Amino acid sequence: MSEPALHVKSPQDQPGAMYIEFDNPPMNQFTTELWNSLTAALRKARLDDSVRVVILSGSGERAFSAGLSMDMLDNLKCDEDSALIYTLGFEVREAIYALGKPVIAAVKGHCVGGGLEIALCCDLIYASENAKFMLPEMNIGLVPGCGGAIHLAQKIPFNRAFEMILFGDRLTAQEALQLGLVNKVFTKDEFDASLKDIVHKILSKPPIAVRALKELMAHANVSVNETAALQIERRLAVDLMKTQDFKEAVAAFREKRTPTFIGK
Repeated sequence: MSEPALHVKSPQDQPGAMYIEFDNPPMNQFTTELWNSLTAALRKARLDDSVRVVILSGSGERAFSAGLSMDMLDNLKCDEDSALIYTLGFEVREAIYALGKPVIAAVKGHCVGGGLEIALCCDLIYASENAKFMLPEMNIGLVPGCGGAIHLAQKIPFNRAFEMILFGDRLTAQEALQLGLVNKVFTKDEFDASLKDIVHKILSKPPIAVRALKELMAHANVSVNETAALQIERRLAVDLMKTQDFKEAVAAFREKRTPTFIGK
């Protein structure tokens, strides 16, 4: 099995575009190394004046990303481990907000858990017709810990966001489009060409004005209320990783059985 990797490329026919691809088959799940590499790549893009738009995607057709690997969750031994997981996700999110350039989530296949949370941080989300969107953290005794609950409720109706997280509902690409979660849906055959056209359109806009729009919209997203919500999110995300219910859910997943929750 190949090691998880992050591929960064800038095609010659699209000067100004940086493509960042998560490569951890089969579902492009995040590891500590991948998250650190992603944060580093985003920070480098922020300082590179030649980069004008960043596109995030997953390797292959099966998934943008299925979120955190179960191995990462299974290896949490202490509060510091849980806090580190949260901090890594927070750093990715902040790197996207601070980039100063548009960030596109190009979603094929499953966009689940931390994968959807990263996509929700992006300025634009384009989906293939086979895309599926889901925040399943409640099923293992957690809440979304990378801004997912906060950002989802900003993009779709609050009651629908609450229901989606509470029951772990999976949205199809068309359902996500109807709710306003994604910008457009393309067939699998036309996805790559359509995405390329969108990137060209962005690159044709005046760079300074695009950066100004990014800054303006970032301020609109990060409000005082969100600052308070993030403090609550961090406390809940870290505390819930210490519960017996969470550990039981992870064990049940590995043993392919239904978890028994006890409320502790």
